[in-house]
Amino acid sequence: MPEALDLVIIGTGPAGLSAAIYAGVYRLKFKVIGKDYGLLAGAHEIWNYPGIKSIPGFELVQKMRQHAVESFSAEIIDDEVVAVSGLGGNFSVLTKNSGTLEAKTLIIATGLMNRKLGIGEERLIGKGVSYCATCDAGMFRGKTVGVIGGNDSTASAALLLAEYAKKVMIFYRQDNLRCQPVYLPKLQAKKNIEVVCNANVVQVIGEKMLEKIILECDGKMKEVKLEGLFPEIGAIPQNVLLDKLGVKFDKSGFIPVDLDQKTSCEGIYAAGDIAANHPKFKQAVVAAAEGAVAANSAYNFLKEKK
Repeated sequence: MPEALDLVIIGTGPAGLSAAIYAGVYRLKFKVIGKDYGLLAGAHEIWNYPGIKSIPGFELVQKMRQHAVESFSAEIIDDEVVAVSGLGGNFSVLTKNSGTLEAKTLIIATGLMNRKLGIGEERLIGKGVSYCATCDAGMFRGKTVGVIGGNDSTASAALLLAEYAKKVMIFYRQDNLRCQPVYLPKLQAKKNIEVVCNANVVQVIGEKMLEKIILECDGKMKEVKLEGLFPEIGAIPQNVLLDKLGVKFDKSGFIPVDLDQKTSCEGIYAAGDIAANHPKFKQAVVAAAEGAVAANSAYNFLKEKK
């Protein structure tokens, strides 16, 4: 096996790519592995990233990647990590298609994955049900679609879908949407967006394609015909790779870290949405900052070991 890298960064969202930029600043020998750009890539429009007035989430992450590659020669492997383990004081990272990497330190920036409804919708994914409005909005031109949830991603998805769909219905089980206030006037300005509060989606119906949903509203059941459905009910941490390393998780599955982004295991750092620092404030700017801190901490750790 070739000489161990200084660092392997797992994740190619804002935390992982920011870590890559700073790993390049510190001239570490490193590689980045990720199978996608994370949930940020699915955001229709980002209005609150410093220095950028408005930008699609996918474009923002692409710019981060371009910065890491062109300015700091980051080697990014577009692949899936299938196992991580300890190896003679270092760490072994096994990928699905690109072999195994050995590293002296790790930064875990695997982020979150979409939470599922668990009411039968998964059998209709690609048949009217989608978890990515950015990817699939164009397929619903002139149709009636629903978005489930009340958070920022719900509002973002609804605004994008409203540019294509005849009608967009937001279903939320509480009294008022809990997205950031900046979204509310934008939603209200769209005549083809309807917000249905105190509505819980309990069933998804369709054979070959989505046909309708069943809503529970004030104890009564109601059918709503839909041609598209986008669940935006939050996300859960992607932590399944770390069970063999002894990294500790909190009760929600996030990784507790200190101010240096250190985990419970020496040489392993966590950054971005997977980290437990800011459980109620998952933002791209926070993830990017944590990625920078994690890279700095890995650099200092390696320097002290020498």
